[in-house]
Amino acid sequence: MIRLSIVVSSNDHDITSCSRILQACSFAGPRVEVLVQDRSGSAAKAEFLRNIKQDNFNLTTARPDDARNDWTEALTKAQGDFVLVVADDDVLFDRAMTMLPGVVESVAADSSIIGVAAPSLIETAQGAEAFAYPNIDADDPLVRLSGYLSVDRSNVLLFSPVRRTTIVWALDILRERPLAFPFDDQLSSMLYLVAGKFARMTRLMHVHDTGRTDATRSAEAAFYERSHIDPAINKLHWFLCGFEGATLIRHADLPSLYSPQQRQAMADMWFSAMFARFKSQPREAFGSPLTDEADKTCAHLRDAAGRLSFADMLADICQFIALSSQDNALKYFAFWSAMLGLRQAGAA
Repeated sequence: MIRLSIVVSSNDHDITSCSRILQACSFAGPRVEVLVQDRSGSAAKAEFLRNIKQDNFNLTTARPDDARNDWTEALTKAQGDFVLVVADDDVLFDRAMTMLPGVVESVAADSSIIGVAAPSLIETAQGAEAFAYPNIDADDPLVRLSGYLSVDRSNVLLFSPVRRTTIVWALDILRERPLAFPFDDQLSSMLYLVAGKFARMTRLMHVHDTGRTDATRSAEAAFYERSHIDPAINKLHWFLCGFEGATLIRHADLPSLYSPQQRQAMADMWFSAMFARFKSQPREAFGSPLTDEADKTCAHLRDAAGRLSFADMLADICQFIALSSQDNALKYFAFWSAMLGLRQAGAA
C-alpha cells in the first residue's frame, strides 16, 4: 500500500534541477512513490529521467506552454494517502524525509489529521531561520486559522504532506471559480486548515528561499498575461483574497460540520487579516494602463472599511474587472453572487 506520494513539478533543465529530482527519487520505497511532471521541453533531460531505475518512480512529460499539465496532472496518478508537492528548486532534508513515511503511517487512520507539518528553513537576504506555524495542530479550526494568520510571511504550509482527498477537494472548489489568481496558494492553505489539523514533525524538512523577488514578480506578471487578466488587478490582490476566502468559509461545502457562528467567526478572522495586508502592502500593476483606476478603487475600498457589505464588495470588484473585460466581470459576478445567495434574495 502506497502511503506517501511525492509529486515533483519540474520546469528547468539544468544540473541543479536534475539533482533535486534524483534526491526526490532516492526517497521512493515500498510505501513511497515519486511522480515527476517534466515541463522543461528538453529532450536531453527527458532521456536522462527515463534512464532513472527506481521502484515506484513515475515520469510524465508535457510541453512548457501546456498550462493544463502542471503538477495537478501528476496528482491524478498519485496513489498515496498523503501527497507532498515540491518543485525542482526545492531542497529537502534527508533525515526528515527518512522519518516521514513512519509519521504518515502513524496518523493515516486518524481522519481528523489532514497533513503533517514540519519546520522549514527560511532563507532571507539577512540570513536563515527555522520556522513553524503555531497552533495548526489544534482541534479548534478557529485556533488553527489564527495560528496560520498570526505570521505574515511566505506560505510554507504548502510544503507539507497533505491527504490526497483533501488536496483534491480543495482543488475542486478552487477550480469552480471563474478566475484564478496568484493568491490561490493562500486559499488552499485556508481550506486545508478548515478541513482538519496537522500533525507535527520536529525535524526540518524543507528550505524556502525568499530572496528571489524578481522571479516572483515575473511569475505573477506572466500569470496575468497567460490568464488574460489585466495585471492592474494585482493591486487588489489581498482584498480579493480576503473576499473570496471569507465567502468560501461561509458558503462552500466543507468536510466538517460547523455552525453558522463558527463559519462567521472564521470568515471574519480571514477577511480582517487579508484586509490588513491590503492596507499595509501596496502592490504594483506591472505597467497596466489601468493603474490609476486601480489606485482609485483601492483608495475607495480602504476608505470604506467596515461599511461595505459583501454584496457591495462584489459590485466594486466587478466594476473594476469590467474596465478590461465585461465577460470576466459578468462571470465573476454570476459565480460569487450565487454563492452569496444574492440571486435568491433578488439582490442581483
